Amino acid sequence: MAAPNKGHDLPIRRVHVNAGWKWAHEVGTDYWLHPTNGLDQAAAASTALGPLLAENGWVATSLTNTAGSAADFRGGVFTPGTGKNRDGSFVDTGIPSHFLTNASGDLLTSPSMFGNADDMEAAAELAGMRNLPNILGLSWWGAMTVHSAAELNSGWGFVEDGGSPDTAADAIVFLYSDSSNFAIQTNGTIVGSAGAADDALYHKFRIEIDFNGFTTWWIDGALQERNDVDITDDQFPCRFGFHALTTNRPTLGLTHVYYDWGSGRSQ
Repeated sequence: MAAPNKGHDLPIRRVHVNAGWKWAHEVGTDYWLHPTNGLDQAAAASTALGPLLAENGWVATSLTNTAGSAADFRGGVFTPGTGKNRDGSFVDTGIPSHFLTNASGDLLTSPSMFGNADDMEAAAELAGMRNLPNILGLSWWGAMTVHSAAELNSGWGFVEDGGSPDTAADAIVFLYSDSSNFAIQTNGTIVGSAGAADDALYHKFRIEIDFNGFTTWWIDGALQERNDVDITDDQFPCRFGFHALTTNRPTLGLTHVYYDWGSGRSQ
């Protein structure tokens, strides 16, 4: 068992689960999903190939595995955002490797595994922290390649245990387009006000849910809003997922789900 971190003089030891197919099998402080053209991880049909997501508790429906292209080295000049993380804006990120939605009903959903007592306690033990995490965070690269409709369940985020990103009312916190701007919704209702104008470009999105009752979100390191939110009771462990409804078409690139302490790595 890791020794408790009694102050802030010692670094938190982070334990990374570095492949999507491992999420249901391992515990950690950080969970990564890396789309790549080297393996069609999001294939829906069972092929008994171990690293496929659908073989390991995920639901994957009709996604197109798409190679990255056309970026400048390191994304060109980087301008940091204002948060504590490494988010910011790049001159030219090109098109990151991603899962593409190209029809209504395309989706990806992880196992139900985040935000419950046992996994958050495990994260604390692994990190050497006396206190449980109070932040559940999500960051990802993505684009809303079509964003002409207001669709509460076309987008990305956390959904209820046993729920699905194709059902707006299942959302714990979900980022979508209202046809003009990016926005956040929970249980099918917008949280606060809409954020930045939407477009079809790739962005680094980030959402953090705070046990103290706040949800905060950023785009490319720019704070959008921090709002009081009643976190839904009796719906954890939650799932990560993304989905395309009738019109809008989100894509999903490199994705990171994490636990954190204090005021979060971004606030």
